[in-house]
Amino acid sequence: MKNIQVNIHGREYPVNVTPETASAMKKAAEMVNEQATQFQSAYAITDPRDLLAMCALQLAYQNLEHGQSYSETIEEKLNAIESALGIK
Repeated sequence: MKNIQVNIHGREYPVNVTPETASAMKKAAEMVNEQATQFQSAYAITDPRDLLAMCALQLAYQNLEHGQSYSETIEEKLNAIESALGIK
């Protein structure tokens, strides 16, 4: 593990990461900053906590949406395999 600093909306945060995940963590911080800037522009939000709350909500929604579509894809593939094998 190593400690890196990531900047999220103007504040530095220490994060423990493995060397393999350090660049992904920095990229994730960049994505949060981009999202915060978009929310700030679109909704004239000035409170950093509100911006970060909106980012968290958006990212959680995307995670749920991605997870659901991933599960549906797996289920579709399993159904196709079962049909091909004559199981169903």
